[in-house]
Amino acid sequence: MATKTRQSNVELLRLVAMFLILMTHANFFSLGRPKAAAFEAEPVWIGLRFAAQSFTYIGVNLFILISGYFAIKPRFRGVAAFLFQVLFFSLAVVGVLACVDAVTSGTAVGWRQVGNACMVLTRYNWFIAAYLLLMLFAPALNAFCQNAPRRHLLLMIVLFLAASTYLGWAKHYSKEFNDGYSFVSLMWLYLAGRYLRLYGGRWVRRSWKTDAVHFLIYVVVNTAIALWRMKNPYRMSLFALNNPIQLYGTICFFLVFIKLQFQSPWVNRVAKGTFGIFLLQMHPLMIPYFRRWIQGMHAQWTHAGFALGAVALVLAFCAAGLLADGLRRWAWERAEVPLCRAYDVVKSRWTGWL
Repeated sequence: MATKTRQSNVELLRLVAMFLILMTHANFFSLGRPKAAAFEAEPVWIGLRFAAQSFTYIGVNLFILISGYFAIKPRFRGVAAFLFQVLFFSLAVVGVLACVDAVTSGTAVGWRQVGNACMVLTRYNWFIAAYLLLMLFAPALNAFCQNAPRRHLLLMIVLFLAASTYLGWAKHYSKEFNDGYSFVSLMWLYLAGRYLRLYGGRWVRRSWKTDAVHFLIYVVVNTAIALWRMKNPYRMSLFALNNPIQLYGTICFFLVFIKLQFQSPWVNRVAKGTFGIFLLQMHPLMIPYFRRWIQGMHAQWTHAGFALGAVALVLAFCAAGLLADGLRRWAWERAEVPLCRAYDVVKSRWTGWL
C-alpha cells in the first residue's frame, strides 16, 4: 500500500517547535520569571530573556495547529501507537535511572516512582491527556469542519477565541481554559488549523515574508508589554498559551513554514521521533535534572556562556530523544501486529454481540 509523502516543511516545523518548547523550559520554567529588581540591575539581559520567552512560547500551540491543518484521523493503530510511545518513554527513563542508581548507590528511583511512571494519563503531563482527548474527539471536529458552512466554522472559532480571551485569559473566570493548558484550548487551535487548511483566504495568499514580519512584531510588542508589566502589574499573563497576541504570533510563524515548500527524506525521517524529545525531557524524573543543570549554568557562567550552554543542553536532549525514539519504533514494530490482531478479534466479537 502506498504511503503518503510527508511535507518536509511541516516536518521541519515540528522539530523547530520542539526545540522552542525545550528552550522555553530552559528559561522561565527553570529559572523563574525575572523580577523588577533584576531588570533594573541588568536591563539588557533581562530584556533578552523576555524576548526569548516571547519567541519560544509558541511551541505547544504550533503542534496543535499542525494537527488541525492536516486533521487527526484516529484509528486504533494510531491511538495505540501514541499510548505505547508514552508508556515506553515513561518506563525507559525509570529503567535507565534505576541502572544509574545501582552503579552510584543513589536513591532517585523507588517503587513509588515506578508506579507513577505507569500512571501516564494521570500523573505524567497535562499535554498527554489533553492531546489524547483531542485525538478521540477529532472525528466529530473533522465532520463539523467539513460539513458546516464556512461562516458557522468561523463563528465557532470567534466564539472560542472570545470566551478564551475574556473568561480564561483576562478575567480567569473559567478554569476550563487554564491559561491554555487544557483540552478546551487545544480544540480552538485545532479548529483554527482546519479553517486555514479548508479556506485559508488572505492568510494563506499573503507572502511568507509578511508573516515573518508580523511574527517579529508580535515578539517585540509582547516583550515590551511584559517588561512594562513588571512595574505596572495586572492580571493577564503575557506568557499564557491563550494570550491572544501570542496566538496571532503563532499563526504567523506557522504560515511561514506552510509556505516554504521543499522535500527532504532526511528531515522526514528525523522528525518521526519529535514527540520522543518531549517525553524524555518532561518525564517527571528527568525534568528536575534538566532544571538543576540550567540553574547551575545560570548561576556559575557568564550570560553568553549560559546562553550557549542552554542551547547545547537542549540540543543534547533533542539528540537523546530522537535516538531513544528509534528504539521505541523498533519495539512498536514488534508489538503492533499482535495488538492490532487482538483488537480485531475483540471488535468482531463486540460487533457480533451488538
